[in-house]
Amino acid sequence: LELELGPYGTASQLQQRPAPEGGGLFKREWFEIVDAAPVSATRARGWDIAATEGGGNWTAGVKIARAERMFYVEDVRRGQWSPAGVEAEMLAAAGADGRACAQREEQEPGSSGKTVVASRARLLVGYDYRGVPASGDKVTRAGPFRAQCEAGNVRLVRGPWNEAYLRELAFFPAGANKDQVDASSNAFNDLAGRRAVSAGAPASVTKAPASPSGAHNPRGWKL
Repeated sequence: LELELGPYGTASQLQQRPAPEGGGLFKREWFEIVDAAPVSATRARGWDIAATEGGGNWTAGVKIARAERMFYVEDVRRGQWSPAGVEAEMLAAAGADGRACAQREEQEPGSSGKTVVASRARLLVGYDYRGVPASGDKVTRAGPFRAQCEAGNVRLVRGPWNEAYLRELAFFPAGANKDQVDASSNAFNDLAGRRAVSAGAPASVTKAPASPSGAHNPRGWKL
């Protein structure tokens, strides 16, 4: 039966888990955690937007820095905000990130997507904002980011968001939530198309923590 179901079917149907042991397309052991990214780096924050306050899908903004051949996930903003809340959060993030950090949002197809991007551009006037039309499915879009993660070229900057981020990646694409993966893909694909800057002194690293047993969730994140 396990051969017929495959790893995802076995995990969900026989073992009651949304992903195979050790993760799905991403694995925890690929990631090292550092105290900080190099100051000299190219930066982008990718956005995956939802607009249901207090329920439904999540909005996520993932900031990634690129220094030479290394990528650093520096910060994740995530919540279930109203449309007005989403715009307030995006404006706050852009202000905190600075004008040198690109802001990239997945653009939905059709005229509605163009309207949203035009409105957002007015909101974020003065910042490097652009809507990026989606091409391919979520797994395809995450492919280049995943390849660099597997090669050991992606590190996480230590923060309270680390565990929720690792859990979503480990369950992707079978997990319920994919917003952080989508936002990461948006930021990474933008950076991959630009020239990297030279990094400064390397940051100290530690291995990412092992997957916690059970459903331990001390910070009350919705995973």
